[in-house]
Order: sequence, then C-alpha cells, then structure tokens
Amino acid sequence: MLDEDLVKYFSGLVKGNIYGDIRLNENEGVSITIENGAVRQVYSGIDSGFGLRLMKDGVWAFSSSNKMTKTAIKEAVERAYKVLRVSKPSKGRLEIEPEPNNVSLKPHWKEDPRSVDISRKIEVAVRADKSAKGKNTLVTRTIYNDEVSSWVVGSNHGNMVSFCDSNPRLITFSFVKDESSVQSVRKSIGANTGFELFYGDIPEKLGETAKREASMLIGAKPIKGGEYDVVLDYSMTGTYTHEAFGHASEADGILAGTSVLEGKIGEKVGNEIVNIVDDPTLKSKRGSFFFDQEGTKAKRRSIVEKGVLKGYLHTLETAKRLGMEPNGAARAMTYAFKPIPRMSNTIILPGDFKDDIIEDIKTGVMFYGFQYGYVDPSSGKFVFKAQYGRKIENGKLGEFVRDASLTGSVLDILNKIDAISTYGFDLDDGTCGKDGQWEPVGTGGPNIRVRGVTVGGQ
Repeated sequence: MLDEDLVKYFSGLVKGNIYGDIRLNENEGVSITIENGAVRQVYSGIDSGFGLRLMKDGVWAFSSSNKMTKTAIKEAVERAYKVLRVSKPSKGRLEIEPEPNNVSLKPHWKEDPRSVDISRKIEVAVRADKSAKGKNTLVTRTIYNDEVSSWVVGSNHGNMVSFCDSNPRLITFSFVKDESSVQSVRKSIGANTGFELFYGDIPEKLGETAKREASMLIGAKPIKGGEYDVVLDYSMTGTYTHEAFGHASEADGILAGTSVLEGKIGEKVGNEIVNIVDDPTLKSKRGSFFFDQEGTKAKRRSIVEKGVLKGYLHTLETAKRLGMEPNGAARAMTYAFKPIPRMSNTIILPGDFKDDIIEDIKTGVMFYGFQYGYVDPSSGKFVFKAQYGRKIENGKLGEFVRDASLTGSVLDILNKIDAISTYGFDLDDGTCGKDGQWEPVGTGGPNIRVRGVTVGGQ
C-alpha cells in the first residue's frame, strides 16, 4: 500500500520558487518461459520506491530511492537541491503547471494477477505452447508475463493521483524447418486488464494460430527485392505508424532537433485520406492508461488529420517549451526513471475503401505480421521486416514468401498510401523501448495500400 502522506511530506520540503513532483511506485510481476511443453524458467519479483524531481530556472534535478520513508525522501530532496545550486540556469525559464487532479482510482479488472497462484499461470502457458506444436514443428516457445504497477503521483502544487495498471501478456512462437531454412511465427495477446484475459480457450487459440501460420511457410521462397505495390495488414500498418511516425512525433525529439516532423505542424505530411491518433483511452488495450506519470489525465491525441500534421506527444515541460497543451504522454517505466514523451495506442484510423484492396494490383506483396525493424527519426528512413508475405498477381493472393521487408522514408510512404480499408482493423500488443525504458503499447489499423515502394528481399 503506497502512503499518500509521503507526497504531502515531500511537498513541505520544497521551498521558494521551485517546482517539485514525486512518484511513489510498486511493481509486482511474474515471468514464465515454456519450451517444447516443458517449464524452463519461472521468475517473480517485487520492486518499490520513489523518484522525485525539482526544477528551478529551467533546470531539472532527479533523485530516486528504493526506500519509501520520510528520511529517504528528505535525503533525496537534499541531493536534488545540491544539483540545482551548482547548475547554470537554462536559456528559457519555465513555469511548470500540472493539472489540478486529485483522484484515487480503483483497479478496473476482474481478477488481480497478484492473487492468482503461479500454477495457474504455468498451466496457461503450457496450454498455449502445446497447441503451437504440429507435425512439422521444430521448436515451440511460450512466454507468460504479468506486472501490476501501482502509482501515486503528486507535486508541491497540491495535485495528487493514485492508480494501478495491470499488463498480463502471453507470447507464443512456432518454429518450422524445411530443406532450406528455419521459419517462425510469433503470436501474442496482451492488455491492460486482469487474469481474465486468459479465460476460456484463449491460450489454445493463440498456439493453434501460430502453428497454422508457421506451417504455411514450409517451402516458402524468399521474395525478390524490387519496387512493388504493397498491402499491409493491421500488424504491419501499426508497426509502420508506431515506429516510423509515432516516434518522430514525440516532442523531446522535436526539441532536440532529431525528428523529421520538426516545424511541420499545420503542414501536409501525407495523403489526405490518412488520419493518425495516439489514444490511451481505448478500453483495456495494452497501451491504455488513465493518467500518465506526471498526473495528467489520459486523452486521445490527434497527430494527423486528413494528411495534415496536427500535434506532438507531450510532457508538461515539452508542451510549455513549444507553447502547446500537455496531453498526457509523459510515461516512466518505474520510479527510478524520469517521465519522457511516449506513445500509447498508435493507430491509423479506418478509411472508406470498401472493395477488395488488392483487386487492382498487377504485381505486389501483401505483408503479414511484424518481425523486426529500425528507424532513424531524424531522417525518416526505416526498414521493417514482416513475419511473412504473399505475392499478389493480377488482383489475387498467390504463394507465400519469406524474408520480405518494407523500406523507405516516413513521409514518402505516408504520401503513397492510396487506399485505407473499412475492414481488417485490429491492434497488436507490444512493448516499446526508448532511452532504456520499456513501456506497454498498442499498434494497429486497417489494411492499407501503398503504391510503388521498395521491398527488400533477395
């Protein structure tokens, strides 16, 4: 149980024209690895502590401790004051203004993962893993994890919010081998909810899907690299949106001059049919939350409207520096990290294309699932590899292909999107890394068609 009185004690230590905030945090979680139906690893742990910040003349001082006592808080404040005393004022003085929220939220899930015996969690993972094994399967691997994070966030301005996030997740891999290569398919399910995520036959369905899709890749040939018209399923649509565009819209990169979107608010950045949002208010999605780690209420953020860039993802500081409104995008992995601008559920909204999106493609590729990739936010250049693909020939889906990747630049692709379907919409559950912090996120959208893009292969 986190002690809200510690926030009041902290506030009393912050004197003069200094802004201060504090995050009390406790994390409890379990991780289980199953391979070929056998338990390989079980880990459980609890971690708790606080992180606090002081700001004066535009300079931040951060300090944290895993001891949630008044003595530890007083010592951390003293350390932060020492940093401020020896730091030169920044060029722009800031007045940080947190939202005046005073809210205590109760957990919203049905079954708290912390109350579930570890044997039930192992059973869920084993069921998924066994279902992923077929006659051509080389290896199966399943990872179960959950983490419940409790937070109390407050400042010397009198605001204070308390809330709890729960993020159970199940990931299953099915590896198959043919004469020339080993291929794999990964399937997962995760959400900000309770253990009820795994009720019924959900584990079996997850494993069976991985097995079925992996078996389709036996005998699949590498795609020949070149220029194609492509169609992205919801998973690849979401990956492109998150990795290539979402990171570029995080306002710390804008301030640092490392984003291709710097200075483009109000400008056309894509086809007018493109609408992109980042929405932490979606019910029980993996990237959903009620408040960020600065105590700002979560809200839907419109990033692109009809092809025009409308906004960035902000902390209290970045919003102030850019003359914009905070929008609840400040996230911190634990008490030991400072809040930075991060995505939540980043999606391209469905369009109005109702027909078969591949029917007028003469030669193309349909991409399914995301395997890995990288992006340079400053230039907008990216490469994303799909889990697998299928050739499109004369408007029909053809043979399965492997080793297919989408490559290009963010704004070029956004302008080459010429159809966004009304169907195929879904979200992937993911985990996003930035500056050493890993956060649960959602990515997705409908099927989209992009004309004349470079596909990497052999």
